[in-house]
Amino acid sequence: MAAAQHISPPGTMARIMVLLERERKTRFSGGMLGYLWAFIIPSAWIALVFALFWVLERTPPIYVGAEVFIATGVLPYLFFRQTVTSLSRTLSANRYMRYFSSVSPNDILSASMLLESFNVLMTSVLIFGMVTVAFGSPLPASMPGVLFGLGLSWLLGCGIGRFVATAGLLSDTFARAVPLILRPLFWLSGIFYTAAELPGAVQDILWYSPFLHVTEIIRESYFLGFKSPVATVWYPLAIAAMFYLASIPLERFAHNRRLMRGRL
Repeated sequence: MAAAQHISPPGTMARIMVLLERERKTRFSGGMLGYLWAFIIPSAWIALVFALFWVLERTPPIYVGAEVFIATGVLPYLFFRQTVTSLSRTLSANRYMRYFSSVSPNDILSASMLLESFNVLMTSVLIFGMVTVAFGSPLPASMPGVLFGLGLSWLLGCGIGRFVATAGLLSDTFARAVPLILRPLFWLSGIFYTAAELPGAVQDILWYSPFLHVTEIIRESYFLGFKSPVATVWYPLAIAAMFYLASIPLERFAHNRRLMRGRL
């Protein structure tokens, strides 16, 4: 009798790609309509803020169209929020996958992060392309800089989102409170204003908002001649790294203590 062959489990990257495909099919179920929602939601947000500008008779503080000024503020905030929301839900949504010994929480979270990175890239290209064509807005002064800024918003979402996901394993109350915590960040992201027009004391306080840095970095790259008095790359990167690293021992603690709220 021939010896049974030993079949090794798939590697980490292979597992992540399988989980990514599963997440993609779940998130964008319903054919093309499912994919369109990823484009419709940010478009609706931009249209809503544009209408608010019109009603309040507000004009951008720099010499650019209101539509592109709003887009450069709304998109990074939405990408961050969507990444946090996706990561905070993915462990519970994929809880049955964790019965497989080869699938770890890190695999599930990494797959969700990668899916969001594709969403960030495709949605930003479509939205900025639409704004350019529909309103005749100029192309970004530095496309790599804009993509880098959008990448920073995604990294912030990954770092904070991973922390939220692992902390949510320990506390249902915390998991339910996350949407409430995220709401005030809309006003700290520089969607309606630039740092240069803020009073000195307010500017000093909002310097601690990593989202303002991200928005200002994107606008520096998009609008030729625009210079921010506050934008720094290291600060949002440090915040993202701090939350990401803090989530690792938190995840191990939850796993070792079997405090997964019945999700193991």
